[in-house]
Amino acid sequence: MKLHIKRICRFAAFCAIIFWILEFKVFGDVDNFAKFFIQNDKTSARERIIRNTNNAFRSVSVSNKTREHLMSNYRNVNVVQLNREQLLDQNMKRDNIFQQNRHVPGLTDKEIEQIKHVFENSPVVIQKYKLIFFWNEKSGCTYWKSLFHFIQGLSSENVHSSQLLSYLIQFNDKEVTEMMFDNSWTKAVFVREPRERILSCYLDKGFDKSFMEYYFKRTPKSFLDFLKLTQQFKGSHWEPQVKLPRFLYRNMMIGKMSDIFTFTEQLLTKIVAWNETVNVWMNLEKIKKRARHHATNAKDKLYQYYNDTKIQDIIFEIYADDYDVFNFEKVYFDFDKKKTFRNVKNTILD
Repeated sequence: MKLHIKRICRFAAFCAIIFWILEFKVFGDVDNFAKFFIQNDKTSARERIIRNTNNAFRSVSVSNKTREHLMSNYRNVNVVQLNREQLLDQNMKRDNIFQQNRHVPGLTDKEIEQIKHVFENSPVVIQKYKLIFFWNEKSGCTYWKSLFHFIQGLSSENVHSSQLLSYLIQFNDKEVTEMMFDNSWTKAVFVREPRERILSCYLDKGFDKSFMEYYFKRTPKSFLDFLKLTQQFKGSHWEPQVKLPRFLYRNMMIGKMSDIFTFTEQLLTKIVAWNETVNVWMNLEKIKKRARHHATNAKDKLYQYYNDTKIQDIIFEIYADDYDVFNFEKVYFDFDKKKTFRNVKNTILD
């Protein structure tokens, strides 16, 4: 009899172990529950009917903390299932945006500084016409500022001191980058043949004692002396006209002083700002004066300062980038014995 009881006890213990093992493998630990769903409430607030993916049910006692954990998992699973297509769609959109923008080159801090040109003459920005205009001192800047005031209906009494125009330095780095690589924005630069420009600078500033004392601490003795001083001190009037990384000039409109009126019409036509009113304004006598000879002896002055190749060679070297990027010819000015100027037309000394 005792032996029979022992066998029954062993069998019961064996069954209990088997049941415990099966229960653990099939249902898992309640606290780490992830594959089951809460179906409905039963008996009390502390019991729930749980079913697994095999549709087997069992009644378990759970704590409030465990119940909250299960409900949270249940909601999260449903959210993921319900919004799966939306999430996939969002990921595809993000991937498309990345594919579209990854060709845009990044700009270094130095390049951003070059573009904004924080020194003195930051580019003009006309948001109405989506134009960024890179201007240079002694390259018709008075004319261009007057024009930009006019097409925007702004006062133009003193264009150089006016704060009515917007400049690139007023925009943050992100905005500058976006505008520079946005093809809907027109980027234009206006330049002048370096020999003409530096001579104009010398005739205008070189004899101004107060200006020279401020910048150079002395008055230059000659044009050659002036050229040497410009290499020692920074100044927007004589710095090279190439101020940006070269690759940015590839997609720019480039205008030159010798063809200022034709370029004006081309630029304003492109930004949809050209009209008969502008045409009339350009033909006003005071406007023409801003874009033509300031003296009747301009050719004589060119002959006076460029009557040999020495100074021209110096300028070719100093402004090598200007000649290269803007495709100015490095050809010596040619004068005959009567001081007739042959190689440069429409010389403008302003």
